[in-house]
Amino acid sequence: SVSTPQPGFVAMAAYSSEHSWLRDFVPKLNEGLRGKLVAHRGFHDPLLSDLRPLECTLPALQMAWESGVLNCECDVRLSSDEQIILLHDPNLDRLVEESARPTPNANTIMAEELLRWPLKQPEIHIPLLQDALQSALRSGNRLVIELKGSPGSPSVGAAVAQLFAKDPTLLEACALVMSFEIPELLAFAAAVVLQRPKLLLLTAVSREGLEEKYQTLDLDSPAWEEQALQYLARKDLSLDGFYIEWTERLSNADASAFEKLCGMCTVGVWQHFGQTDSEEEASRLLDLGASFCNTDWPTSFIPA
Repeated sequence: SVSTPQPGFVAMAAYSSEHSWLRDFVPKLNEGLRGKLVAHRGFHDPLLSDLRPLECTLPALQMAWESGVLNCECDVRLSSDEQIILLHDPNLDRLVEESARPTPNANTIMAEELLRWPLKQPEIHIPLLQDALQSALRSGNRLVIELKGSPGSPSVGAAVAQLFAKDPTLLEACALVMSFEIPELLAFAAAVVLQRPKLLLLTAVSREGLEEKYQTLDLDSPAWEEQALQYLARKDLSLDGFYIEWTERLSNADASAFEKLCGMCTVGVWQHFGQTDSEEEASRLLDLGASFCNTDWPTSFIPA
């Protein structure tokens, strides 16, 4: 069977400075806030510097968990042999040296090869979802799993549901499953046997050029509540709520609508890199009723 290679001591030592910062910083956070923050793709640098581990890798997840972060988010896809791997993009281009680009799409490569593919950080590897869940289970932590479908491939949503059916103990390590892609959520819901984690629909703010696969839920629209109720009423989806895109209006002009949505269902908030990512804003959103709030853990999370 295939398993994720473990990084050596030298590789992990490269992140010691940032890891020490996180270990010192997280325990200072309010306990209620700490339990609802979600380390987006683990403890990584969105600019892909070598100061933190690469996104969606075991070191990125484990460093967050070891530092007192309860929840980490990751993206999952299928390899060509239908193994569930952690990977945000369709290919490895962003994670490898420039000289190694372009790389094939992950769904055309066997898992064993993907797990040993040379990335730009030595000894760091693409992991399997099963290994990430086992790691979370051992440490008493949880994953927030985003389903990423690939055209021409079987459903990753169905594969994740089947993994939980095969080993229900892994459910303890999963906070929720979510996706922008309704077909993946439908496949997950249809493949569930008995138990399942919460299932949330990721939504984006409507904008020009937004891809058709992205669902929208604009709380400044008069129709937002009707739209939300229509999604929640779908028996084939059995949604527990929404993971919505952050805007500056959420805790201001749209605060009453946001609070009402949080009263209707489970709500999480995600943001683009470079948007507001601070203790102050996260606390506002959680006070209004959000259950989850993503963060990239910038060193400015709490102003000096």
